[in-house]
Amino acid sequence: MRKLILAAILAAAAFPALAAEPFNITGSWIPTYRAAAWVGTHPGGAYSSTKPTLSNDVATAWSYTFDKQDGGAFAGFVVGPTGTKEAAVGAFHQDGRRFVLSTDYGSAAGEVNGDEIELCWTDNVANFNEAGCQTYKRK
Repeated sequence: MRKLILAAILAAAAFPALAAEPFNITGSWIPTYRAAAWVGTHPGGAYSSTKPTLSNDVATAWSYTFDKQDGGAFAGFVVGPTGTKEAAVGAFHQDGRRFVLSTDYGSAAGEVNGDEIELCWTDNVANFNEAGCQTYKRK
């Protein structure tokens, strides 16, 4: 019996894992949670501070809209609290839940959890540094 179980485990390990169907990320996403820190002047004019600023205010968060998806790749835009709009492109990991994305000024990693998206990002451009995490729900 032990040999049969061992053989089954070895056989299962020999087959590569199948890719999961990526989450359908298309649509508009609004923030429900925010924790962020920044210093400097955002190139799009959304934030400006000569000293480090810490924020938990969802009103200062950016919203995402993804209008294109092909398998695990997706694209759209992000809109800041002052109306600043940036292109956003991304791709899902093979598990169909975790993803990475890039905007005009930074990059992020995220994960789908039920009907929510959680993502953490960094912006590191001339005279502006920012890091934060946000949770979104579909609008």
